[in-house]
Amino acid sequence: FDSKEREGVASLYDNNITLNVEASVPFEYAYRVKVGVDEKKNIVIAPLSKERVLRGDLDEYSLLEIAYKRSYSRICSTSLMKRIAAETGLTLSKEAKRFATSWDEDDNLLTIHLDKEG
Repeated sequence: FDSKEREGVASLYDNNITLNVEASVPFEYAYRVKVGVDEKKNIVIAPLSKERVLRGDLDEYSLLEIAYKRSYSRICSTSLMKRIAAETGLTLSKEAKRFATSWDEDDNLLTIHLDKEG
């Protein structure tokens, strides 16, 4: 089986977003990330390079660290998860909620599809 055929999955907790190995690929060289919610109430994550961050034109408080490992990556922030829950209506806890992800190469964004729980 080709690993590219496997679907990316994001696990949402009350204090972090954990991406499986397939969803993590675009973040291998990310220095920081920006996280937001799109008009469809899906979570979007943009990887940012060190060069982009050091330009100084981005709000440093909106940039988050991402821990990249071989088998997963993780964004830890309780305040971020509270904001996501408020914006999307999700109820998050210590139990994972898993959602499908997709990568948009044109916009350089990972989307966590909140309508595709599984």
